[in-house]
Amino acid sequence: MLKKRTKTAAVSFFCTYLMLGTALAAPVKNLEIGDLNVDFMIHNSNDSGSNYNFDYKITHSLTVGFEKSNWRSAGYKATETYAQFNFGPSSRFIVGNVSMDSHSKPFWGGATGGILNEDWDYYASQIIGSHFRESQVGLNYKLTDDLKTNFTYRISKFNDKKCDGFYWGLSYRFNIGGINKENDEGDSEIMFGI
Repeated sequence: MLKKRTKTAAVSFFCTYLMLGTALAAPVKNLEIGDLNVDFMIHNSNDSGSNYNFDYKITHSLTVGFEKSNWRSAGYKATETYAQFNFGPSSRFIVGNVSMDSHSKPFWGGATGGILNEDWDYYASQIIGSHFRESQVGLNYKLTDDLKTNFTYRISKFNDKKCDGFYWGLSYRFNIGGINKENDEGDSEIMFGI
């Protein structure tokens, strides 16, 4: 019995560390099928630069994304492509690839988030790979139903290059349609709205 509790505690600790560790540069969003979310973020002066990303929710459990980052202070640009697999209302597994300085590395990780009140929500994520680690924690503030502002602290390292710091950004959600959207009767139908 004690051995089972120890294993459960170890797995719980690892999952909590993975999900909430001093915590992907893009804010974690809860999207509906057919939503395309666009983010643009500006880094603080110690980590001058910017990044943008696109997330598209394909099914109830799958979101795909693309991110481009430019860290002028560290002297590099990075491109990430990834997929997020939901495994609960607020948790997801992330798998992807990051390319920087002609190097390409796979990564995996996790993210979680929740609602603080009707205007604020929080998120935390951590991804790791060979010679690559990225953690973030942040807050989203709802300006309208489709527009949010983000406040994020990020720690990242690729090979020997580190970029830590605060980010501020905007996220806008478009509903461009989706594959397999359910109608009011619970039947699936293809939806493409613009």
